[in-house]
Amino acid sequence: MASERHSNEVLVNVSDLMSGKGVDQINLYKLVRYLRDSKLARKVDSYVESAAKRESRFSESHTLGTPVLTHVQGFLQTLMNPAAEGRFFFERDELDTVTLKYMLLDPTFHFKEIVEDARAVVLAGGTLSPMDDYARHLFAYVPAERLETWSCGHIVPKDNLFVRCLSKSPEGRDLDFSFASRESVPLIDALGSCLVHLASAVPDGLVVFFPSYAYLDQVSIQWQREATGSMSTWNRLERQKVVLKEAKGSSSVEDILQHYTRAVDEGRGALLMSVVGGKLSEGINFADKLGRGVVVVGLPFPNIHSAQWKAKIEYIERSTIDRGGSSAEGKAAGRDFYENACMRAVNQSIGRAIRHQKDFASILLLDRRYTTPRISNKLPGWIKQGFPKGNAAPSLPELIQGLHEFFRSQIPSS
Repeated sequence: MASERHSNEVLVNVSDLMSGKGVDQINLYKLVRYLRDSKLARKVDSYVESAAKRESRFSESHTLGTPVLTHVQGFLQTLMNPAAEGRFFFERDELDTVTLKYMLLDPTFHFKEIVEDARAVVLAGGTLSPMDDYARHLFAYVPAERLETWSCGHIVPKDNLFVRCLSKSPEGRDLDFSFASRESVPLIDALGSCLVHLASAVPDGLVVFFPSYAYLDQVSIQWQREATGSMSTWNRLERQKVVLKEAKGSSSVEDILQHYTRAVDEGRGALLMSVVGGKLSEGINFADKLGRGVVVVGLPFPNIHSAQWKAKIEYIERSTIDRGGSSAEGKAAGRDFYENACMRAVNQSIGRAIRHQKDFASILLLDRRYTTPRISNKLPGWIKQGFPKGNAAPSLPELIQGLHEFFRSQIPSS
């Protein structure tokens, strides 16, 4: 598990990229302008597609993706950006494939022209919350009185949503899935015990999101070990529902979803273990019976030790100080930005369940940190309205009883 926090990313200086023989003789500005004005990328792409169709290699309905030359043009454009605006990184994977990346650290300049020319600029989306970052880092030059944020409620009635935090296991163990604590075998076993109870209380489909593939793999291995004189956690889960697991890099997402849907439709119920930020957490709808429950295990913080995140946090801290803030305020801004990135990923996963006005679902957040105001306040308003007053975390028996009452009130009218 230590490798989960290890990063193969390396920061690259632009001067290193431009140090090849003869590179200093290339005028990037002229080259990029020529590519843009001549629309060469599209012309080459159209020719390649036309030639491929003539050779019957593609059907008439086939469309190619973004032209390769467009990617080259974009790369050349980033080479001309001021060094303070972004950073280059390269990464070598286990197959020895090298990937070169560019991260734009400061989007202000690229967005400022739009803001200055328009009468109004509207940023709209379902997972913008927490929205502090936009005011601080995208519109820092705009007077505060000109900025307005608004979060509307969800299309579903409040009573169609059951939201709870669970902070303790049935044995009274704190559910703390921070990176330093989550490898504990007793904690993993306690998590399994919680899910067995939840799988029995939530009908039909239950989707469980883990903070990373590495942790999902570790948990799965531990749960499949048979305890002395008793059934393994994995087998206990399988007695409740059909258990499916998303694998990293898996190309069989459709097969998993078909298996999951079939099990739910046949009345057997299904438990799908996925990862926040994985293929199943974005763009896939678990409407109606496919998502009667969504469980989020822990908080999926990005790898703070990666070169990209180090560069981003350093930029946030430095820019805060440059605008007149203290060193402590810079540190606080960096921490807030880091937490906001985590919570947007959580919000994205949570939103997979409720998909239309008559839908209903339970959303269960398993980690004691969700009960703290600093974290819970970063959840969207429509989620927070589903909390009981004061966001008090119930015991597991109280939670199970609440789930039974919630679904009894919903299912007869569904």
